[in-house]
Amino acid sequence: MTRVSVAFICDSNYIIATAGAVASLIYNKNKDTYYDIYIIIAGPTEIEIEKFYEFKGSDTEIHIIRASPEKYDGLQNFNYITSTACLKFDLPDLIPHQDKVLYLDSDVMILKDLKSMFETDIKDYYAGAVRDVPLIDNKLNIKNYFNSGVMLLNLNMMRKHGISQALYNLRMSTNKYDFMDQDCLNILFEKKVKLLPVKYNFFYNYFLQDTKNYTLEYINKCFGTNYSSFHNIKKDSFIIHMAGHYKPWIYFDSVLVDEWDKYFKKTPFNNYKLKRKSMKMKELQIKLGAFILSYKLTYLLYFFLKFWRDYGFIFAMGKVKNRLFNDG
Repeated sequence: MTRVSVAFICDSNYIIATAGAVASLIYNKNKDTYYDIYIIIAGPTEIEIEKFYEFKGSDTEIHIIRASPEKYDGLQNFNYITSTACLKFDLPDLIPHQDKVLYLDSDVMILKDLKSMFETDIKDYYAGAVRDVPLIDNKLNIKNYFNSGVMLLNLNMMRKHGISQALYNLRMSTNKYDFMDQDCLNILFEKKVKLLPVKYNFFYNYFLQDTKNYTLEYINKCFGTNYSSFHNIKKDSFIIHMAGHYKPWIYFDSVLVDEWDKYFKKTPFNNYKLKRKSMKMKELQIKLGAFILSYKLTYLLYFFLKFWRDYGFIFAMGKVKNRLFNDG
């Protein structure tokens, strides 16, 4: 039986997501694969932690490791990503007895057994990872910029080279990085990352929601593949990464919601009531907000030009300020 080590990081906001990911991992495993699942816990209650232990089975071990992201306090959150993500830097120390681990973000759905991925040879690399298509053109000018949501990590090599401390020092040195952990990992791993196929980290829902920018032809070009459809990439995929804002446990009309629900029902958390919202309504609100903002700006520009022409620049600026304050 092959032992495969997998790690998740879970804070209070990602309990449900982590549970769904773990369920999909176990449900789609092969009979001859043994999963050592490490859940790095930062925030959940003891009751919630105990529920994770219910995933334990004859060929699945659950290891709960309590950790705190306090040393990363002060970092600015990036959208929905908090400083808890920086605990990825500490995995070599948090899992000291493993030489290699497959790290997975909680917003993933595992569709196949991960033994073959775990056995990928990365002895000369810090990690194996998949290119981040939306960030191929990045401000760091890193050619093979990868996504840190799915990484096969060479923990042994990271320990030997003091990478955890180097990542911490780099991240805490500035707040200029746009992504909580990903930029730093790309900077330090740039020459020591093995690029993996798209099937190990496919942004299925993200690409479907923006086919104008992410055409099938573009995806094939990025990965040197010749898939005939997004569905065929999904069919070939081991891991679907539900990147972006529209997660299936938050929006009832998001892509993959039915498939994700199938796995969530197999978790010890299946009696939790999900307070879902409408993705379409959210998009409507965004469009409406953009329209109102555009209208206000046009309105202000009109009055600015009118007052500037009749009374001068300083008078016009004063009038615009008054209207801004009066409009709230």
